[in-house]
Amino acid sequence: MDKSKQVSSVYDKIAESYAKEFSKPSEYIEEFLVLLPENAKILDVGCSAGVDAGFMTSEGFEIIGIDLSKEMLNIAKQKFPKIDFREGDIRKLDFPSEFFDGILASCSLIHIPKKDVPSLLEKFHQILKKDGAIYVALQEGKSEEIFIDEPFKPDEKLFLNIISFKEIKNSLAKNKFSIVKKYERKPKSKEEMNYTKLYVIAKNNEVKRIL
Repeated sequence: MDKSKQVSSVYDKIAESYAKEFSKPSEYIEEFLVLLPENAKILDVGCSAGVDAGFMTSEGFEIIGIDLSKEMLNIAKQKFPKIDFREGDIRKLDFPSEFFDGILASCSLIHIPKKDVPSLLEKFHQILKKDGAIYVALQEGKSEEIFIDEPFKPDEKLFLNIISFKEIKNSLAKNKFSIVKKYERKPKSKEEMNYTKLYVIAKNNEVKRIL
């Protein structure tokens, strides 16, 4: 089975537990939103149960959310019926060039194989406006692909793409993204995966780099 589809099948099984545990917007999301114009159009890549999409909508932004997990999307649609949620593989985005002002990818790149990341970032660059911004949240550590015991369902194995900061920095640079902000922290609970949480915000132009 395709690794990303394997991930979606696991999330289908843990959707309710996951949605209850992770009910707050992604950390530092406000730092991303302040870079966008009023009423900006944002793509939520791997939108899960829709928490980030709901928050961004409440702040006046227009959101399209995409996820491969049917059960996660069911929860998202029930909670936020007015948001445009779509079932789909984030590796197969089909939007016009320069369509979005922002792209949020919170813990979604960690569930696709490394070989697919470059083409996804290339697609991000293509569908993002020239001065657009992206937000990427990762499980950071030694670069590797692994399967772990899913914290909410230990009898299930979950595919993870662990991405180092150097790795994501280089990948973003190759696709003309300039990092403007970076945050990281250690896990806070047993339900979180035991990796450093890395948050990267980048612009789709050659602004002054801080890293």
